[in-house]
Amino acid sequence: MAKLLKPVDVVTIGVGLTGSLAALELAETGLKIVGLERGAPRDTVPDFQSPQIHDELRYAIRKALMQNNAKVAVTFRNKSDETALPIRRWESFLPGQGLGGSFVHWNGQSFRAQVADFIYRTHHLERYGKKFLDACGPELTIQDWGVTYEELEPHYDRFEYLLGVSGKAGNIQGKIQPGGNPFEAPRSREYPNPPLKEPYFGAIFRKGAEKLGYHPYPQPSSNLSRPYTNPLGLKLEACVFCGFCERFACEHYAKASPQTVILPALLQKPNYELRTNCEVLRITLDSTGKKATGVTYVDAAGQEYEQPAELVLICAFPINNVRTLLLSGIGKPYDPKTGEGVVGRNYSYQTTGGPTVFLDESININPFMSSGAPGTMIDDFGGDNFDHKDLGFIGGQYVGSIMTNGRPIEFHPTPPGTPKWGLEWKRAVTRHYNHTIFIQ
Repeated sequence: MAKLLKPVDVVTIGVGLTGSLAALELAETGLKIVGLERGAPRDTVPDFQSPQIHDELRYAIRKALMQNNAKVAVTFRNKSDETALPIRRWESFLPGQGLGGSFVHWNGQSFRAQVADFIYRTHHLERYGKKFLDACGPELTIQDWGVTYEELEPHYDRFEYLLGVSGKAGNIQGKIQPGGNPFEAPRSREYPNPPLKEPYFGAIFRKGAEKLGYHPYPQPSSNLSRPYTNPLGLKLEACVFCGFCERFACEHYAKASPQTVILPALLQKPNYELRTNCEVLRITLDSTGKKATGVTYVDAAGQEYEQPAELVLICAFPINNVRTLLLSGIGKPYDPKTGEGVVGRNYSYQTTGGPTVFLDESININPFMSSGAPGTMIDDFGGDNFDHKDLGFIGGQYVGSIMTNGRPIEFHPTPPGTPKWGLEWKRAVTRHYNHTIFIQ
């Protein structure tokens, strides 16, 4: 039997980026807010300190900062006619487990969406016509967002200054800026911090891109290029290029995370209460089934609680947001065969690919000196920045050299034909470790 608690104004399911940011905004209004986090409390000190945070086996391979699949099963299938099987080890989809969520172990890539992304169907209908879109196939489920870039731009700006994003603007109020991305949507002002220092692999890519007539620019990064104090008065430090960023937390206060840019301010609010190790089971509904009245959750001791609230915010990792909606009987589940339903519709993950370039031994890359988002890239092939009319598809992607680490377990590039083990494999790793770059 669930123990009934006193009502509050707002409850957030999850205290990662969205949960902490939404709570901070609402706390300014004086509302009583409770944040429910399924994982444990954690902070830069003592939880993210070296040398333990540089344990590649624990964090990069065994995913210690991520959701434990032995406790909550997630199944996967490629097609609807396949049998869904449990995911035993995360490779794609990396949901966080603990205070701060996946924003603790992210890379820090900090792009904005383009103007056309918000009116995706309308834009492509106007440029290419309905016949072209229909020819792309029934899997093309694009639609407009219902909000425009212009409406969101002030919030993009505020968000970038909260995080202390490092970068170089390419378009300020419609004026193209040298050194930035000329294809980006107009922004109101420059980034709060200059770009990170360009690694050698980025310089090689930049030189080649410029020679081909493309437009290279530094990757926007929430790894900070210099010490910075954000609008909440929280101080961050400069990235030291330690090479332990993605899948790791940052011990240097140099990567934007809830722990560095939001939580210290939020946790001081007297009208905010954080409850960790609390697993939300479902959202409770009124008799009509159309209004949320709170949540039911269980704590680490196994005690079940019902927390009434006027407003329920679903702020977990997207997989778990969809799961919570399904378990709560909210919305119609998406059916890929009929195209009906909205819960789970269009949920996806990014995919990338690209060549590995093996260089002469005289060119030393030093891949171990890197950060989470140190790339040099071009956007000439991103979005609708090029003509698709004869291609049979829409969309695109940046192209860039982005190397985030040279860690020994994960980083051992070898050319095709190299044996998978033994003396020749060792020789190939030794030969190519410091003389290889990746393009994606």
